[in-house]
Amino acid sequence: MIEIVMPQMGESIAEGTIIKWLKKEGDVVDCDEPLFEITTDKVDTEVPAPAAGTLTEILVKEGETVDIGTLVAVITESGGDVKTVSPGEGIPSKVDTGLPVGKKGDEPGSHFRAAQSSQVISLRREPEKSDDPSALPTPSRSFSPAVLKTAERGGISFETLATLQGSGHGGRVTKRDVEQYILQQATTPLKSDSSAGPPQEYLYQPKDGDERIQMSAVRKKIAHHMSWSTRISPHATAIVECDMSRAAELMETAGQRFEASVDAPLTYTVLVAQATVKALGEFRTLNASVVGDEIVLKPSVNLGIAVALPESGELIVPVIRKAEERSLAGFAQSIKELAMRARSHRLTPEDVQGGTFTLTNPGIFGGLTGTPILNQPEVAILGLGAVIKRPVVVDDAITIRPVMMMSLTFDHRASDGMAAFQFLARVREHLEALPTDFAEITDA
Repeated sequence: MIEIVMPQMGESIAEGTIIKWLKKEGDVVDCDEPLFEITTDKVDTEVPAPAAGTLTEILVKEGETVDIGTLVAVITESGGDVKTVSPGEGIPSKVDTGLPVGKKGDEPGSHFRAAQSSQVISLRREPEKSDDPSALPTPSRSFSPAVLKTAERGGISFETLATLQGSGHGGRVTKRDVEQYILQQATTPLKSDSSAGPPQEYLYQPKDGDERIQMSAVRKKIAHHMSWSTRISPHATAIVECDMSRAAELMETAGQRFEASVDAPLTYTVLVAQATVKALGEFRTLNASVVGDEIVLKPSVNLGIAVALPESGELIVPVIRKAEERSLAGFAQSIKELAMRARSHRLTPEDVQGGTFTLTNPGIFGGLTGTPILNQPEVAILGLGAVIKRPVVVDDAITIRPVMMMSLTFDHRASDGMAAFQFLARVREHLEALPTDFAEITDA
């Protein structure tokens, strides 16, 4: 018998949500065959079966959020005994990593397993023993380190935390529950008779004929992160136009040779990514985070590239680390690889963590411009519009040029409009001065 637990998908991940079971109870599974799909605060991925056998029990339903290390299923190998575990039994004080006897962590299927037991910290003292049945206390509440840390940051007392209604497995309070409580408290009018949440006059009341669609797990995370981002940072956006004539000429004359040489396409996103990273070397306050009354400048540019998932249209942002060390070929190869892995659900939490600046390209969908929301805790994000041929004035004459609009949303605490427009001007200078010879770009 092999116990399958919610895997540890990164050091900062405390819980995960099962979004889809790819097998049902009674199905025979092969080793490393995808078993279920999970989503965390960082990434969506498939979890493979650690061994071949029969999926005997599914203990956590689709849509449920549970702590790392929680038992979610049981696989019985041929001739093995079946152990029945009820979802209501909760998390044991010491969680088995789920590795079968003799199976090491580096063998197939084991890379998704928890590397160590999930730590659960109880906030209540053990009650004194009593022979009086009426004196027996109610079961104590216990909370994961992520929940406690979130509560501490939000100024939530232990007593208040213990009263929250949990949405996790077995009624456990999750990190998301605490964040939602903090958000509700922040938006509650300061009246004694007020209820949590926005005023009723701002809430739509569904009517007959309306169709209700439940948000996907990814959409819930996007809504959560974007709501918090607009509350944390004062957003402002600077917009400029850029003549993409040299970029278009370069892609037309050298694009095929470039792709054949580096096995990755030469695109507008690749060219803008390189120009952006060069400009960030001069404007370091845009590659930073705000901590209290300090602006923390980052030593490297970890460039996030927003990728649209084809089946849902939702976005995920994998990160190119130390982007300042990349050549043009390096940018092209990294963007291609991350996009392919994102669309095939093969990203790891490390692939989407640690970004310092984000690049998003709604122009591939025909958008002229936009005002993207910051990807916290970053202080800037660059949006690219579609490259469209337009009449422009050059040397007092009207001509047709391919033009792209660039919009930089920035945290007004870290920077101001002058620096934002200077940064965009520098990016534009790099793009309008691109070489058009293949030999030059291979060395870039």
